[in-house]
Amino acid sequence: RYFLVLDDVWNENYEKWDRLKTVLIGSARGSKVIVTTRSERVASVMGTVAPHLLSGLSEDDCWQLFEKRAFGLGSCEKTPNLVGIGKEIVKKCGGVPFAAKALGSLMRFRRGESQWFAIKESEIWNLPDDENEILPALMLSYNHLPSHLKQCFAYCSIFPKGEKITSRQLVQLWIAEGFVQSSNGSASLEDVGLQYCDELLSRSLFQSGQKNTDGVVRQFKMHDLVHDLA
Repeated sequence: RYFLVLDDVWNENYEKWDRLKTVLIGSARGSKVIVTTRSERVASVMGTVAPHLLSGLSEDDCWQLFEKRAFGLGSCEKTPNLVGIGKEIVKKCGGVPFAAKALGSLMRFRRGESQWFAIKESEIWNLPDDENEILPALMLSYNHLPSHLKQCFAYCSIFPKGEKITSRQLVQLWIAEGFVQSSNGSASLEDVGLQYCDELLSRSLFQSGQKNTDGVVRQFKMHDLVHDLA
């Protein structure tokens, strides 16, 4: 008897699913298979029980995620006007927590009211309806990266999806490509590269993984949608 979880499935091929079912069908009574997917077609291909559709977060819950990042330590002052604009931005998240986190991290670096308003009114929100709510949020995060971080971020697409990336290994690769430049002679290129990693983490483009005893992130990974963006 088994309990099999297939996470984030995209394969829509009926024949491949039938072959898998053939292998599993002779199992002991009580065996279970759970499939998670963002594709309704995958859910229909399974052809078993009705899919359980997850609802998005409420606007209040999305606001809490956004607020924690946008108005965290060292960020802009939390004024009534910025709160009002921020809540309008949160409405565009569609209840997706990752989008709320990414946008909150982006706004952390935008200190002026005009900058917040520009994000709220960005044309990126006018993508076709078949695009999900996460893509505009990620595109905004990428578009507002400094140029030196854009090339470092794009370089990360060479790693397979879901792979854990060691920060020091990545920094050495960046240095070899000439992406890391020290603005002053006192900081080593490795230290500057690690600062780049911290910036991408703070913008929710990297996801925190293993930390050392000092609390410094040694490993991280990229969400698969962020990987697609890179």
